[in-house]
Amino acid sequence: MKKKALPIIVALLSAILFSACSSDNTGGNASSNTGTESKAFSQFTRDNSESDTPESNRTVTEVPSGELSDNDEFLNGIWVDENGFVAYFSENGRITVFDDFNRFNDYIYGEVESYAADSDAAASDKTAPSITAKDADTITISADGTSYTAYHADSAKGEELSEKFVESVVGEWGTISYGYEQIYDVGKYNILSTFSNDFSSDRYTIGLEGVSMRVSLLSDGYIFARLVDDKLTFYSYYDDYTYSFELMKTNSEEYKKLKDAGAAIDGTWVYPDDTGSTLVFTNGGTSLKVTGEAFGVIFGDEFGKLSGKTYEISATYEKGIINISSEGKTLFYAEQYSYDSIAVYTDKETEYTLIELYRENSETIDIAKETEKLMEQKADLLNAYPDDDLWLKSTECGDILSLADKDYIDKYAPSGYFLAGTPQELASFAYYVNTQPLEQGQVSLELTADIDLSGYNWLPMGWSGGAENEHPFAFCVYGKEHTIKNMTINSNGSNAGFIGWGTVCGVFDLRIEDAVVEGGDNVGVITGQAIMGNYSNCYASGTVEGYSAGSMLGYEANCSIKNCSADVTVNGEKFDFISWNEKEKSEIVIDDPVTITIDEDYTVTRPLVEGYANLGWMVFKDGEQVLHRNAEDEMSYCYFGNERGHSYKIYLTAYVKGQYVPISNIIEYTVE
Repeated sequence: MKKKALPIIVALLSAILFSACSSDNTGGNASSNTGTESKAFSQFTRDNSESDTPESNRTVTEVPSGELSDNDEFLNGIWVDENGFVAYFSENGRITVFDDFNRFNDYIYGEVESYAADSDAAASDKTAPSITAKDADTITISADGTSYTAYHADSAKGEELSEKFVESVVGEWGTISYGYEQIYDVGKYNILSTFSNDFSSDRYTIGLEGVSMRVSLLSDGYIFARLVDDKLTFYSYYDDYTYSFELMKTNSEEYKKLKDAGAAIDGTWVYPDDTGSTLVFTNGGTSLKVTGEAFGVIFGDEFGKLSGKTYEISATYEKGIINISSEGKTLFYAEQYSYDSIAVYTDKETEYTLIELYRENSETIDIAKETEKLMEQKADLLNAYPDDDLWLKSTECGDILSLADKDYIDKYAPSGYFLAGTPQELASFAYYVNTQPLEQGQVSLELTADIDLSGYNWLPMGWSGGAENEHPFAFCVYGKEHTIKNMTINSNGSNAGFIGWGTVCGVFDLRIEDAVVEGGDNVGVITGQAIMGNYSNCYASGTVEGYSAGSMLGYEANCSIKNCSADVTVNGEKFDFISWNEKEKSEIVIDDPVTITIDEDYTVTRPLVEGYANLGWMVFKDGEQVLHRNAEDEMSYCYFGNERGHSYKIYLTAYVKGQYVPISNIIEYTVE
């Protein structure tokens, strides 16, 4: 039995359900309660006679006896009962039976076990449905002691039941999943109502024709509806599985209970940057106590006045946003991102002025409390070298803070030239460059010995997202052919590596071996994001996990890379490139390269180029990149640094598929 997470199923079914919205419909919106059916575009609509009891459209000449197989031609089509959809068969067998989902799926902590009608049936401990024919228009489907009598949708009885079904479900339905509310208008099918949507208000229109809704006019895919226990459930067949999507009447008591967000937010929520600031919801989210000063500092005095007080409140979903109110007045708004996290803000229009809070027993708060305790222990270091850019609050710091030593920084900070041969000394340098407002090139690091980082949770030098949003590593590291061994970085953020975000930095004669680096975007062993850097005589080995991930470097732009190599597994596969960009560039093919020429004065000329963006001259001297110059308005160029006895290489580049790649022939020459 395969398992799929419930949110994935809901998202998948929603995507299938409303894929018709992308059709080029220009008819505009129409009321979903119209009784007009589109006979021109519907497979199932028929020209009925004026008789009160239309004749059956079934053409069955013989009613089979005994138990039927799914492939029996007699079963082809849709079968219904008084509650709507029961089963759908084609010439290829059973497409879906609504009870496939009910009988073969179990909700377990948000997970669903899906039943495949073919291969998984034999492995299931449930019995497959038994199907018998009662007459030309009627079958009985039995399984696990439950029996359903169903009528062919093309029969007189089937049409009658389908019509009654649609009439019974016309109206407003809704769902709330993980706090996000969506409203659905259900009505009879017509081309306008089926295609109309208003995404801004999260309201969708579902047009039903009998028990089915066509995904699109030209599609064979259908979604079927059944009404069970006042819930309207849609069944969809996808990739050999039957999926379910449940709606409730918006005026039902159960739906009203779902709109109550109190139970979802009940508990203690803590602000990780100041764990003394909390929102404590009790009694099923009907009572609130605010503690701490952070809310007042961030949101102003009015919110600060709530601190230390207890309020009787109501918490209700309003289009996915939780409105926290007391005595008819909104105190603030919240959005629940997950079970463990909510975002709080005071003004819907000011979407960026918000803070995230986490449940008191969550991993995030455990780490925050440990960091606060460690900061108390390291008060002398923090007082001497304060973290004004909030590195410790904005990112993970691993074991860097616990290892950092104030006396070491005092010794080397005046000269700016640091020497490191132990994990403690390396961590002290990392703390210094990650917290202090340093200018480009202001400090450098030289290794004096091999360093083994086994057992430490390491974090990058150079990061983004602080008070100034920029804290790159713009300095030099001189490895002196020493090796950093067993470096482990487990980060959820972007820019992960020995250097996280490096701009105009230099790394020379450094080896990093047996590293394990995990991150979000831009991940590499030596540098996660390398911009205009200089890397020479470097080596990296180990494993890397992440997006835009490479071996030695992750994302790289305009870097000089000389005599470097790597033996790194990236996302579980062997990686034969130094950086992610190098791999991406290798897969880009220029079908019709531009031809550039050079004259006796070493002036390179290009023709008029169309269809490319960000044209540039790329110049290499003795195999090393020395220039990347804008060529958008420059038809010819002569490199200013031509020197006797040196060899040069020039070509034209452009921005193609997210990478700067050569789009011309390469001209090579030596100045005699």
